[in-house]
Amino acid sequence: MKLQQLTELLKKGITRSILKKKLFEIYPDLDFDTALEFIQAQGLTLIEQNGIFYPATNFINFKDSTYCIVDIETNGSKPENSQIIEIGAVKIKNGKVIGTFSELIRAKFIPPFIQGITGITEKMVKNEKTQKEVLMKFKEFIGDAIFVAHDSYFDFNYIKAQLKKEGLGDLLNPEICTLTLSKKTIEATRYGLKYLTEELNLPKETLHRALGDAKTTSRIMLMGFDKLPDEIQKTNDLINFARGSRTIKNKILNKQKPKPKINKNKRR
Repeated sequence: MKLQQLTELLKKGITRSILKKKLFEIYPDLDFDTALEFIQAQGLTLIEQNGIFYPATNFINFKDSTYCIVDIETNGSKPENSQIIEIGAVKIKNGKVIGTFSELIRAKFIPPFIQGITGITEKMVKNEKTQKEVLMKFKEFIGDAIFVAHDSYFDFNYIKAQLKKEGLGDLLNPEICTLTLSKKTIEATRYGLKYLTEELNLPKETLHRALGDAKTTSRIMLMGFDKLPDEIQKTNDLINFARGSRTIKNKILNKQKPKPKINKNKRR
């Protein structure tokens, strides 16, 4: 919780002395520089300006940021008693794919209904790397890129929980949810990956497989970027915009609402 509180404080900027105090509370065995390097190694890059520390996203144009679009398949919805069975990711910078990541993960049990949805069987994963091994590779792949997922609340928090379970630290990367971003920028009747693929005529990927879904999500993200309001300039502007509650559907519905009729013959 202390680390989460620190990341919230950093959004508005904090002085070196306060940051030093907070880091000591979290990592009492580390000196300031080592603790700073440690949180940055977990995906949170900071910039110091005039003695105040801010996330780098406050200053970088969103077009210049690196995005890691992620999708996971799991053998259960609750991280405490289940695990990841596949991770897929696409890394994008300046609108171009600069890397991909795709790994199945060893698992002793995959429920039949999940095998049916994903096509991933116990036989397929029995000789794959462990979750810890794959998560170590994934952390190296994502680096300090912006974490992006379609319903990032699930993917981001599930990965965080598994990192903690495996003793691999935290995931502090800034995050963007394309489910909310698409609702703010793209007109569609439904916003699940399957429906957006059909309505937007996107290339068809293997549904419910991690890399295929990550590729679809990356295309939706880039389409959303093309329709952002002009005031969105910095990466932090984009992050905040994607989190808001107002959607394009709200705007459409408001436009469609009939205006109340005024009875001109009504006596005053």
